[in-house]
This record gives sequence, C-alpha cells and structure tokens, in this order.
Amino acid sequence: MSDLKTYEKMLQIKEDEMDQTQKQYNLAVEHFESEATKLYELLKSKENFEGQYESQLSKGVSIAYLNNFHHYFETIQQMESNLQNKVHQARVNMYKKQEAVEEAYRELKKFEKLKEKKLQKQRLLNKQIEASFIDEIAVQQYSRAK
Repeated sequence: MSDLKTYEKMLQIKEDEMDQTQKQYNLAVEHFESEATKLYELLKSKENFEGQYESQLSKGVSIAYLNNFHHYFETIQQMESNLQNKVHQARVNMYKKQEAVEEAYRELKKFEKLKEKKLQKQRLLNKQIEASFIDEIAVQQYSRAK
C-alpha cells in the first residue's frame, strides 16, 4: 500500500508541474498577444500617417514637411522592425511553453497509468489473498467437521 501512496504523491507532483507549466504558457500567450497588439497599432498608425501624407502631397508641401515626414517614417520603420522581432521572440517562446505543457501532460498521463496499473495489481493481490483465506477457512471447517 505504501507503493500506492508513492504513486499518488508522484502524481500530485506531476499535476503541480502541469499547473505550473500551464500558467507559464498562459503568461507567454498574454505576452505574445500584447506584443502583437502593439505591432498592429503601430502598423495602423503608420497606414493612417501614410494616408495623411498622400493627401498632403496632393495639396502641395514644403521641403521641411518632406524632411520631417522622412525622419518620422524612418523612426516608425525602426519601431516596426523592433516590434516584429519582439513578436517573433514572443511567438517562439509561446511555442516552447506549449511544447512544455504537452510534455508535462504526457508525463502526467504516464503516472496516471502507472498508478492505475499498481492499483489493479493491488486489487488482484487482495482478491488472491482473500480467496486463499477463504480456502483456508473452508479447509479448517472441513477438518473440524470430520
């Protein structure tokens, strides 16, 4: 029976590990979503800015405006590049955490199966002991009846 308690304890440890990896995965997903949202908002503002630029060009603009636009546009492109890298890193991290969750789940299932097999063996052994005990009682009763 102590073996069964060991399996239960190991199973509890694996469940805790599973919960922990699931929490880490959820945090990675949130981080990815946050970075992706930042990139989306930047691209949206870049698109709006380009639209304003096009409308200004049709009206006529000064050289200073063109220089400012060019400088601002380079800044936006640099920010876009940085955010794309961050989104990529967050995605890779999220996938790694997902793999860790899947591995923890497989380990948990292994221990659940081991525990169930041990429990089945224990039940079978108990039935065998009970059957031999009943047989012994029957033999003793038969011996006394003679």
